[in-house]
Amino acid sequence: MPSKRQLIIGCSAAGLSALETIRSLAPDDEIRMVTREDTLPYSPAALPYLTSGRMSEDKFWIKNREYFSRMKVSLSQGKEVVQVVPEEKKVVYSGGDWEAFDNLLIGVGAEPVNLPIKGLEENSIFHFHTFWDFKRLAQRLGNTNEKNVLIYGGGLVAVELAMSLLERGNPVAVVVRSRLLRGYFNEYVGGVIENILRDKGAEIYTGNEITEGKKQKDKIGVTLSDGSSLLCDIFVGSVGVRPRTSMVAGTQIRTNVGILADRRMETTVPGIYTAGDVAEAPGFFSGKQGINPILPNALRQGTIAGANMAGKTTEYEGWVSLNILNLHGNVACSIGEALPSEGGYEVLEEESDRGKRFKRLVFKENRLHGAMFLNADVDPGAARYLIENKVDIGSYKEALLEKTVELCSWLVSRTEKEKSKVS
Repeated sequence: MPSKRQLIIGCSAAGLSALETIRSLAPDDEIRMVTREDTLPYSPAALPYLTSGRMSEDKFWIKNREYFSRMKVSLSQGKEVVQVVPEEKKVVYSGGDWEAFDNLLIGVGAEPVNLPIKGLEENSIFHFHTFWDFKRLAQRLGNTNEKNVLIYGGGLVAVELAMSLLERGNPVAVVVRSRLLRGYFNEYVGGVIENILRDKGAEIYTGNEITEGKKQKDKIGVTLSDGSSLLCDIFVGSVGVRPRTSMVAGTQIRTNVGILADRRMETTVPGIYTAGDVAEAPGFFSGKQGINPILPNALRQGTIAGANMAGKTTEYEGWVSLNILNLHGNVACSIGEALPSEGGYEVLEEESDRGKRFKRLVFKENRLHGAMFLNADVDPGAARYLIENKVDIGSYKEALLEKTVELCSWLVSRTEKEKSKVS
């Protein structure tokens, strides 16, 4: 098979996973990777550790230049793709240059949602999504812990940032339109997490919106929907992200919220693939296309895309959500359909240790569809295995709730033995 020109946009987990898969299957292909950032690859999940000081910057990068040399990959940094031209099989860069490809992977991730606030200019609002965001925030914080920070949003990024700032010693206030972590955990677990943050010194205003803001010298004042006012040194907007799709606008590459992908992670244009936070791919349970921006899914989607780019037909099983939060030693985890929005599910729950320990298992037709844990001795990967392999739990549901680790391990082992007999 003749070698191909493989172009990967985005130096993300999805892009790196695709890169390694292509190189393993097509050692002679030309691979180029382009990133709009001027840094080496990193994991955004580690940004809070930089902020708190638990990680030094030299430990932050997940790949070095020697890696790209060893993989025989050309890496271009600080180069932004502004347009994909499918009919000509080329991309156009911000400076006007262009580059051709045989296969293309779009793994450009997502960007923070800008929530217009009356009285505040966009440059007054900080975000916390990229390394550049971290550097801007760190410069504003300075070397002291005197500046107080207001975070608008209640998702994982907002909570993790609040936690890192509290560890640093900064006063923190969080304003959330409903409650903390509503999309990830039930009200019970979310309430425990909220109380932990309050105990560490955070002020939390739930069920509130920021209606307007105003610059007051070097501070920012905001008004909440309940009529109260807050004053802060730094205002951080953390109300969500959206996939970066502007580069495919007006093309035959179809989008919804993200770039639509089939089970080969191929877009609606042959030879153009997508993976990671920008991809709207089939879900595991329904098969309907959706976005689930977590690391395990990005890695798997990148692997599937890379295999198909290299000529090996491979299909994606579909995404299963997996969210883990470690808050000052309190570990919360949600997997799969832990918060089903419709009926037909059987839910088992258990609280212990004076409300500090919680388990929730969600079943449908004797199979595990979702799980939620707080400070429980469990292996999230084993629970996810039971979901993805559609293991028949049968009469072991109550036992799985009571002895989660032991039963998960036994069911995984039994399933693997049955698979080996078939093969």
